[in-house]
Amino acid sequence: MTRKRCFQEGSLFKRGKRKKVWVGRWWEPVIGPDGQPGQVRRSEILGTVAELPTNRDARQALSDRLRKVNSGDYRPQAALTFRRFVEDRWKPEVFPTLKFSTKKFYDYMTHTHLIPEFGDTQLRQITKDAAQRFLNTKMRGGLSWKTVKHIRTVFGTIIEAAYRDEILADNPVHKTRLPRRGPVKEQVPIEAEKVKALLEALPEPSRSIALLLVSTGMRIGELLALRWRDVDLEAGTVRIRQTVYEGVFDDPKTKSSRRPVPLGRQGINVLCRYKPPVVDPEALVFATGKGTPLSRRNLLNRQFKPTCERLGLKGVTWHWLRHATATLSSSAGTTLGAVQELLGHSSSQLTREVYLQAVPTDVKNAVQKVEDLVIGPKWTQVPVWPELASTLIN
Repeated sequence: MTRKRCFQEGSLFKRGKRKKVWVGRWWEPVIGPDGQPGQVRRSEILGTVAELPTNRDARQALSDRLRKVNSGDYRPQAALTFRRFVEDRWKPEVFPTLKFSTKKFYDYMTHTHLIPEFGDTQLRQITKDAAQRFLNTKMRGGLSWKTVKHIRTVFGTIIEAAYRDEILADNPVHKTRLPRRGPVKEQVPIEAEKVKALLEALPEPSRSIALLLVSTGMRIGELLALRWRDVDLEAGTVRIRQTVYEGVFDDPKTKSSRRPVPLGRQGINVLCRYKPPVVDPEALVFATGKGTPLSRRNLLNRQFKPTCERLGLKGVTWHWLRHATATLSSSAGTTLGAVQELLGHSSSQLTREVYLQAVPTDVKNAVQKVEDLVIGPKWTQVPVWPELASTLIN
């Protein structure tokens, strides 16, 4: 049986000696940690006596605070702490539906950033101002804008789950704003010469892996999960069926990611060299001596990054090669739709806005093409700039 909520006026008193303030108190309905309805005594400073000089003014401020509590559609909020909600309700309900890599990401964000700050805070006490101060502090603490954005996304996802479970009346995190974004790091220019120099300098197996990644656009997890049953050397194709992250196999990232991928001549040669005399269809193409998946992190730290440092390539990762595939394919005249299908993207907008980068020589050629269209190849009597400038000034 639901307890009938009584209209309340609350109590009012002054506090302080030098700077007196008005304090209001009232009973606020809440949902206890056990899920049962209850009440807690709520106290809040309404304002200073200078701001609210009379009892009537203070009483009006208290009435404004109580208007929502006294309304018939007021939803009691939870006394459950953030930590208990995450561990006892959110994770058990949400984590079984997520991919392994996403679980690891959420787990890292909650235990590294959110629980240390809000773990013992009751959900109902997490306000927009508290969430905004937290995000601003993270940004001032030296984290990148992108990391703070990820923290806000995970934070908002958790609080949204509490709102949908009718534990909270709203989602204050969605009302926050991301701090101002600072200067964005300049992207590593993608040029065929740089990719070629990297491939020539890399040791095996990173060299073969990098060649296949840049020529096909596969994700590193897709390539390291490739089995011989997925390889058709006669047809010159491989089929993406799985991905692997920290030794755990999972479905590809999206529905579009489950796709056939064509191989070039060099890609076929690489796989021919790695093909054993007796093929086990379930064996991994790239594996350790024990037959387990290679670690992308170990390859990156032991072979890929040191090689990039020697060549002076900063910010180059496995995923940069996927961007190189898109950019160089577009530079070679490949249509946007074909690049999208090769990368396994669900939309061409993602391919165009995130993965395509202008090649410097293409930009220069574009300028020359515009000049040729506007001026024409026969306009040879145009004065050089100093002569032209002198003519205009005089």
